[in-house]
Amino acid sequence: MERNSKTDGTPNVKPDMGRRLRAYRTREGLSIRRLALMTGVDRTSINDIELGRLNTTVDTLSKLADGLGIELGMLFVDEDRIVPKNKG
Repeated sequence: MERNSKTDGTPNVKPDMGRRLRAYRTREGLSIRRLALMTGVDRTSINDIELGRLNTTVDTLSKLADGLGIELGMLFVDEDRIVPKNKG
């Protein structure tokens, strides 16, 4: 996480979480618009979360995780652990 550290040395999780959210969303074949409709979270907010520009609440993250069919904690796990869905 060093590449995303703030100037005070604490990690900045927003960009990492945003990349994970986008990875799960694209794995499911969902557009931002579709995920917004499914979860009631504004599509602009989803985009800003994915880009690491928006601080959000646990409630919002929970809605997004539910919409993606994942546990909330999965948004905090490294992207290399995101396994593509089995197409077969």
